[in-house]
Amino acid sequence: METFYNEEYNVSLRGAVMNVVLSLLIFSIVIPSIFVILSFIPMYLGIVPSGTYADSITNLLVNIFSGILMFLFLFIIGLVLMIVPALLLLFIGSLILYAMSRILGGEGDFVTQTYMLSIIIASELVLGIFIGVFLILINITPIVLHYMGITIISESISNIIDSLSGLIVIIFELYYMYIITVILRETHSYGTFKALLNWLIPGLLLVGIVVILLLFLFMLPVSTINLDNSIQTTGLTAAYTDNRYNFHVDYPIDWIQNETSSGIYFSSPVDDALFSINVRENVGDMSLIGVSKIMGIEMVYKVKGLPYEILSYDSVDIDGEKAYQIVSEVMVQDKKVRVKEVFIVKNGTAYVLQYTAQSEPDDAYSRYEGIIDKCIDSFSFVGVGKREESTVPQVKTHETIKTSEFSYELYLPEDCSPRVSYPLLLCMSPNGDGKVFYNSVYPVTDEYNYVLVGSNDYSNYKPLDEFLPRIYNTLDDVRTRVNIDENRIYACGFSGGGMATYVVSYFKPNYFRGLIVNDGAIHVNLYNVEMLRQMGVERVVLICGKKDTTVSCSYMQDDANWLNQAGIETKIIEFDGGHQIAPSDAYREAIRWLEF
Repeated sequence: METFYNEEYNVSLRGAVMNVVLSLLIFSIVIPSIFVILSFIPMYLGIVPSGTYADSITNLLVNIFSGILMFLFLFIIGLVLMIVPALLLLFIGSLILYAMSRILGGEGDFVTQTYMLSIIIASELVLGIFIGVFLILINITPIVLHYMGITIISESISNIIDSLSGLIVIIFELYYMYIITVILRETHSYGTFKALLNWLIPGLLLVGIVVILLLFLFMLPVSTINLDNSIQTTGLTAAYTDNRYNFHVDYPIDWIQNETSSGIYFSSPVDDALFSINVRENVGDMSLIGVSKIMGIEMVYKVKGLPYEILSYDSVDIDGEKAYQIVSEVMVQDKKVRVKEVFIVKNGTAYVLQYTAQSEPDDAYSRYEGIIDKCIDSFSFVGVGKREESTVPQVKTHETIKTSEFSYELYLPEDCSPRVSYPLLLCMSPNGDGKVFYNSVYPVTDEYNYVLVGSNDYSNYKPLDEFLPRIYNTLDDVRTRVNIDENRIYACGFSGGGMATYVVSYFKPNYFRGLIVNDGAIHVNLYNVEMLRQMGVERVVLICGKKDTTVSCSYMQDDANWLNQAGIETKIIEFDGGHQIAPSDAYREAIRWLEF
């Protein structure tokens, strides 16, 4: 009330505009500053290991410069994009409220009402910033403490924090509804009940209009049918033919279809049930089990750390082709979800038919299972004949690649073909010699049709900021020369090179599917479960010499325990020898376990 009476003598439309603009200026300074500060938190929490290039002066200056650029970008974009909508909201909203006040017999004027509302909008925006910062601090505190190794906040306490955050927001909004009521009551000289009706009636009308529009949009017929694909009704199912990947399948007639770059998916109109077909070309003669490992849902379970169970796996026949079927169940937010997958390979192209639906507490999976099984049985190939063999230019099986940016030894399988995508094994030695892996590793990679890359750039005691860019440039260069299977890239190393496998995967998370570590230890700065989990690798093979006194088998067993705590599967392979590159049999066993 005191504010109302004090400001009553400053009323003007110009003042209303200035109130909003000044509050947006504060918002556009504070919010970008918060984003910049949060972007630096990982470095100071030790999420980026100390003693690495992240601590160098050059990198620090780059981060500071990037932070300034980020701040300026967010400041300009935020200010420019918010001014017009905020002013429109003020004047259109005030006009609606003023019109309603006339109907209710109000006596105030439009300019006074608009000016007072501008104070409300401005103060709500500024106060909202501080409440928002408070809520951010509440929510990131458990994360910060976790990375610092302090685990004092349980899941139940986190839930209480989330509830309190929601309560703060509700109280905040109710308070401003009260203030708007007071402003309308004093401006138009009528009672509190009419002031409530003044904003409540337009608000309810607006909500009703939005609901009607949403219902109208949801009731519109949805059609995402490609003109190249034919659809005809067949009882309870419709038929879909994909001319890109040459397959035909039936699907439930009332399900909505959406094409993707790798196939098609159909979604039920009521439940969260999905039936999809995903296609990947150039898999060569990969086994059905191998296809399931790189295209199946099990990989998603492991990456996300979801508890799952394989219920069954069977060999089935689809359109005269051998297929592999897996049924699994996973817990997602206290609900069980069941997934049925069927894997087929024909002429070097893999097809995955996947049905996903909730099984508990509401068993949507069983509700649709019968009709989806019919859809799976209907899958057939259209116009897929035997591929004609063409003359493939002879490729050197070994070549030394050297530029100013990287150097490596490239070993290709015999009869390497550009039509086939190959898995890649990157190997590093402690002395920067990529050729040392030829005798033990190349016979195995040749046998399993792998591309072997021996880096000449990594060596012990070389700084991270020197060898990491060269390693990543090597990987990029290999992919320009050979058709690489992006989902089957592995890192391998002996001794210090083994330690380097952890480092290159940490700074390039989710890039390497697995690691082979030959007589090497986890980098000292990576003995942290969360940091190991951040690598995003599924499996790690630890190969150790029984007579190795530098990195013993018991030491590597301790490393395996750390990796297991991070949710990474491990296998220890011992060989008769000391601190040396293991014989081919050990690498053969390692690759078999990683892949199959």
